[in-house]
Amino acid sequence: MIELIVGLVAIAAIGGAAWLWSRRPNGRARRPPYLTALSALVDDDRETAFRELKNAVREDSTNADAYLRLGDLFRERGDLDRALQIHRELTTRRGLDEDLRARVAMSLARDHLVAGRLQKAAEAAEEAVKRAPEPIAALELLQEVHERRGDPDGAFRAVREKFRREGREKTGATELAEYRAEQARTLLDAGRPDDAERLLKDARKHDGTAPKVMYVTGLVREKQGDYTGAIRAWEEILERHPKKIVYLFRSLERVHFLNGTYGDMESTYTSFLEKVPGHEDASFGLARFLRRKGQTDTAIDVCRSALDQHPESESLRVLFLTLLVHSGRAGEAENRLNDWISGILGEETPRSSTAEDLLESSS
Repeated sequence: MIELIVGLVAIAAIGGAAWLWSRRPNGRARRPPYLTALSALVDDDRETAFRELKNAVREDSTNADAYLRLGDLFRERGDLDRALQIHRELTTRRGLDEDLRARVAMSLARDHLVAGRLQKAAEAAEEAVKRAPEPIAALELLQEVHERRGDPDGAFRAVREKFRREGREKTGATELAEYRAEQARTLLDAGRPDDAERLLKDARKHDGTAPKVMYVTGLVREKQGDYTGAIRAWEEILERHPKKIVYLFRSLERVHFLNGTYGDMESTYTSFLEKVPGHEDASFGLARFLRRKGQTDTAIDVCRSALDQHPESESLRVLFLTLLVHSGRAGEAENRLNDWISGILGEETPRSSTAEDLLESSS
């Protein structure tokens, strides 16, 4: 009896092994195409993913996730009609959970966005926000859609809601203000200063002292012809955010010139340099200003001091050499230039260039 049972077990084992072997090409397990596709997507192998997702939906037409990803790949390949067909069909399927329905809505939004159907894209993105358990990605997509539509208010609502969901509405007040200010600048560049002013008022409610808010305020004032207002806004940046000054002095020079108060720039530069000694942009601007006044030696001293802190500054180097030559110190200019060239080439002992050197290098 025992021998009979053992025999039956052996036969069953052999039969099972034979059945499994029949499903293994070349003796190896056949991996489901859906899993192969997911692995390919992780590896950014879009061709393999596309092929295997098509195989996956042929084998299992109920695999909604495979259909969703396949539709996305159709869109990436430029076949928008096929992508839309797949994604629209998924919206009518029963039994999909809210997370998957939200993903379907996001895919539809991207389809419409690529097709330029911005209103439909916005509607689909709104649907995704409503359905998604964690709607951060959907809100980012909605923001993108509204930006493409030229709807700054809609985009800002999406950003603000994202911050609220992340618990950053208060801690991110400056970021919200600067995003709103950037929107205002876009409107200003489009010739809509009044609309830009409206957005700036909103930005100030979040953080009226944010550097970008004050900078764009100055741009709006300049556009409106209120040069004094522009100067006031930008000088407040110098006072509040001296470490974040980038090209602001050029803007101040321009507006002071338009306002007929260009001479005030000297005190602006010197006052700022008292707070931030050797600041690259301020030193460059003051040296240029002094050169125009004919105070070349003082300008050279300003450049020299700034170069001690910013030895790699190309603008300061060029201005310094120019000032030396114009002041009759060509020899000092040549020596300083040789020092810089030697530093670039890595030479230990700099040597003066001569006419013979130049002839040799050009021959």
